[in-house]
Amino acid sequence: MKQTLLILLSFIISFTFSQNQYINQVLLLNEGSLDFSTQEIIDPVKIGSYDPQTNTYTTIIEISDVKFATDLIIHEDYFFVAADDKIFKYDLNTYDMIVSVDVPGVRKLCIYNDYLFITKGDYDNTTYSSVVFDSYLEVYSILDLSFIYSFNSDEGSGPQWSTESIISDSERIYVAINNGFEWGNYKGIIGIIDPNTFDYIEEIDLGEEGINPINMFKDGDKIYTLNNKNFDGSSLSMLNTTDLDTEVFGLNTVSSGCGASIIRDEKLYYQDLSQNQVYKFDIAQLEESGLVENLDHNYYTMSLNPVNGFLYASITDYTSENQIMIYDQNNEFVNSFIADVATSKIIFDMRSESVAIQEDVNNKTDNLIQSVDLLGRKTNQLGLNLSIFDNGFVSKKYIIK
Repeated sequence: MKQTLLILLSFIISFTFSQNQYINQVLLLNEGSLDFSTQEIIDPVKIGSYDPQTNTYTTIIEISDVKFATDLIIHEDYFFVAADDKIFKYDLNTYDMIVSVDVPGVRKLCIYNDYLFITKGDYDNTTYSSVVFDSYLEVYSILDLSFIYSFNSDEGSGPQWSTESIISDSERIYVAINNGFEWGNYKGIIGIIDPNTFDYIEEIDLGEEGINPINMFKDGDKIYTLNNKNFDGSSLSMLNTTDLDTEVFGLNTVSSGCGASIIRDEKLYYQDLSQNQVYKFDIAQLEESGLVENLDHNYYTMSLNPVNGFLYASITDYTSENQIMIYDQNNEFVNSFIADVATSKIIFDMRSESVAIQEDVNNKTDNLIQSVDLLGRKTNQLGLNLSIFDNGFVSKKYIIK
């Protein structure tokens, strides 16, 4: 026994440790289907989980009492869902619902420290006019979703019109103010907030060509917004977070407004709402740079796997099951799977594993025969593993997730 312990100890001492990141699961937000004339829910909002290792998709949550969904984000061991007039907090491992809160008009979610910042906007189902709220930007606790703070819509105190996208950096919150529920009166403003003091610092006007910002991205010290104007074209705005200077670039290939978009390899991918072609804008050269090869569907949303760089893209007809296409770094088709109705958000549950590996000097391996544990049992699990090769070489590693 003592000799075995000494051997085991010598193995562990000789290990070098490294952190490997992997995708535990992919979460998908599915909007479902609604009859707008009767407000009848045809297919409910659903959350799905996809396992890239087994290529299996499972519906994990059905939210039957909401008409639509607008956002899904992961934070540590939990994920948060904005759906209709509610926010839900779920356990990321068990999928149990922890708590929910009523928030009329909730749109997008953003977490900063222990705060959940939310944007707001809605239209009246009877008059189809924009709903007026006392606040279009609010703050809740990520612990129990209790209300913390409201940015009043009075001039200078907070956004005066409905808000949409919201992102953060290490010091600031940035919110896109588009007044998106009042046709013909869209705005193009980026509001800047100090999330530590809740000060509404400044508003940046994007100008006439930058109205109706829909999607917002952060890349380095730049904030980009994709603007749909009056749905008669689109533009890209760039805000330098250092000096707050802005530039706006027209997207000549878009005639009716943009749909899915994403930043990938210093390129903004975007496409017209009614087209199958995907175009790219070079954010390093600040110019349009033609078509993206191999992406030839009309996509509802796009998302990048942060570990291997694969692109996940949603194709939907808004009434039947949704197809998710997966492309590699060169946009070559890799795989696909079927999700629920109208997948509008795809996010990745990324985790880390600690791997300890002993590197032997005479590591001249041929073919792996098998991997075993200390008792000689075949294994590929956590713990101490011995890899035996046909030339007699044995490598040792200890895996902890």
